[in-house]
Amino acid sequence: MPAQSPAAEAAPVPALAWLADLHPAVQSRICHGSNEPDALIPYIAHLSGEELRPILTDRAFPGLCVALEPGEARDREIARLVRLAAWHRETWAHGALPEELNDHAFVRYYGNKPVVVHWSAGGELVHQAIGDFKNSHIDRFMPAVDPKTGQLVRSPLATAWLTHPNTPRYDRVEFLPGDTDSPPGVLNLWRGWPCRDDVTDDSEGEPVWCQRFLAHMRENVCGGDHETYWYLLGWMADALQNPHRTSEVAVVLRGPQGSGKTLWAKLFMELFAPHTLTLDKPDHLTGSFNKHLQDKSIIFADEAFFAGNRQHAATLKTLITGDEIFVHPKGVDGFMAKKLFRLIIASNDEHVIRAEGDDRRYLVLNVDAGEHNQSAAYFGAIVDEWREGGRAALFQWLRGAYWRKMLESGAWDVRDRPKTAALQAQKDMSLSPATRLVHNMLRDGEVPGLYGADEKRGFVFVATRALQEAGRLGEEHERGLGEALCVLAGAGASSVRAYLGEGHARRQWRGYWLPPLDECRRRWEAHLGRKVEWPAGIATWGFEAQPPEPDDDLPF
Repeated sequence: MPAQSPAAEAAPVPALAWLADLHPAVQSRICHGSNEPDALIPYIAHLSGEELRPILTDRAFPGLCVALEPGEARDREIARLVRLAAWHRETWAHGALPEELNDHAFVRYYGNKPVVVHWSAGGELVHQAIGDFKNSHIDRFMPAVDPKTGQLVRSPLATAWLTHPNTPRYDRVEFLPGDTDSPPGVLNLWRGWPCRDDVTDDSEGEPVWCQRFLAHMRENVCGGDHETYWYLLGWMADALQNPHRTSEVAVVLRGPQGSGKTLWAKLFMELFAPHTLTLDKPDHLTGSFNKHLQDKSIIFADEAFFAGNRQHAATLKTLITGDEIFVHPKGVDGFMAKKLFRLIIASNDEHVIRAEGDDRRYLVLNVDAGEHNQSAAYFGAIVDEWREGGRAALFQWLRGAYWRKMLESGAWDVRDRPKTAALQAQKDMSLSPATRLVHNMLRDGEVPGLYGADEKRGFVFVATRALQEAGRLGEEHERGLGEALCVLAGAGASSVRAYLGEGHARRQWRGYWLPPLDECRRRWEAHLGRKVEWPAGIATWGFEAQPPEPDDDLPF
């Protein structure tokens, strides 16, 4: 064999892709260094056995080449090195960053602690303390190159990832719906719209592709009332065009099973996926640990009962109208965040929410599909239309120029919500027991239990204790009943005594003489601060003639 020239002996490193990716110092050790295959195998462990075998027998790579003559011994040594490389592949994550951590990010301040965050398969933000993140990858390693020596060291995966220059790093997290450009250092929790947002339907007329959905919404959800229907459309358009703002009004759907209230809510929520949440317990909305509320645009409280608990009711009011919420993830201190979700509540129960007399937070709707209740064919056709283009059509129309004009000009105003009969019913059921007893007395025109009457004048005497006993209320409600009766008796009225009962049971009772029913109702409405829809056909007290005793205290 002719002697090689010095130039040939100092030949450059072969132009191989696997070799070119390595640190220059490692290249030099493989191509010009001493034979140390065990030390160098980790650098090329990502190669398959078929790729490794020719390298391990190529004398152009003295650092890796098996220094044995061809035969059984060399074959065993090559097989051992291939197995060693396989072991490294299984226990090390090859490359700059492992693929399973591509969606992870480091956040310096989540509450009061640094954390590692990622999104679950369901779209929920998951946070881990640094120690928990390291422990969850305690059996994983990745190669880290010493920048001074080029030596490959075996580093724990989590530690190497946390210090790697390509690891995504943020100062804090925020929910900025609709934004594509986040402020520096902010991890935006917004994941984008589920439909194309670069196409809009700017027409005034309703899109035909979702006419079944809109018909169900108009006739069944809104009871055929045009004012309510138009307001609800505006509420939906406002949510889509201004996702960065909250709403002062929650939608409450009350109706029988199978009336389509949940269907309407679920389909509308699809326009915001994955930033939606369905809850079935009040504690999930009003409880302490509430991280799940931070990145939501629509929250649907399905069959969640808010009427019977005063604390839940008070918290619910704040959640509806407040601009901020206190977010308290488990394991870190709580922090204030923008409250950007709209709330939909649905229930089969008669009494769903505690609504006060001056309530301005709820649009309450009685949902009833009539003959279509629980009709699989009727509601199935709505879903089919929705899947075949209805969803995109409604999304583009509500985000279009017509509704933008309605919102920006003030033609639609969230404060102008219709005061529906369903809302009045919730207010009536939210009265205190004593107040509700008096309210029902005015509604029916009948006084429960013992009473006195002056039919000529249309006055009725109501004894406070007798009314309490007839209404089966405890003694703790007697004062509340007296205050309510005093409202009906008129300004400056005082309780008086009158004889009630027959025979040996006849005795004096303390109470109030009340004027005719229509006057009592006017005074009651003024006290409640709202109009009440009284039953038609009941305009006077329904009492039998019982002339007052001569020694009764009369206010006239």
